[in-house]
Amino acid sequence: MKEQKQTTYIVLLRAVNVSGKNMIKMAELRQELQVAGFSNVITYIQSGNILLKSLEPADIVAGKVKVLIEDKFGLTLEVFVLDRSFLQKALDKIPIKGKLAPNHLFITVLNKEPDKALLEKVKAIDHADETFDIVENILYFYLPNGAARAKMSNNYFEKKLHVIATGRNLNTYQKLLELAENF
Repeated sequence: MKEQKQTTYIVLLRAVNVSGKNMIKMAELRQELQVAGFSNVITYIQSGNILLKSLEPADIVAGKVKVLIEDKFGLTLEVFVLDRSFLQKALDKIPIKGKLAPNHLFITVLNKEPDKALLEKVKAIDHADETFDIVENILYFYLPNGAARAKMSNNYFEKKLHVIATGRNLNTYQKLLELAENF
């Protein structure tokens, strides 16, 4: 009997361990995910970046992770489950060009492609030197002066575009892809 090949997934949790809210110890989460049947579970930094292997399709993995976090940690979080090819595509299609500080370029996954009329309204707003673009359900935004006083953020785009989003900076995306390729 042929053994099924497990898929490597990159799981991004929305708004974990941010400003003292939605606190989850990654070591505990890793352990709970392994007990739940996921294999090779690792986490990267404390902001809800998980790599794991599963035989299940991505939507089932997302549902299981979401329920596990609700049951074990008492938190209701959005869970995005991606594969290596999605991360590679997100990196390959960066539409913002020029000399960019990688910690100021954010790549954000949206739960759906935004409504075109809403997107046009946001594009019409003067964002000063901050810039953004969207390719399918991936939002890219660049904050040349950093995130601290920026107008743009995941929350900003969620409100304006009526989407659910989770993002990481370019450094984190590159590291997650590197980890996934060696997983």
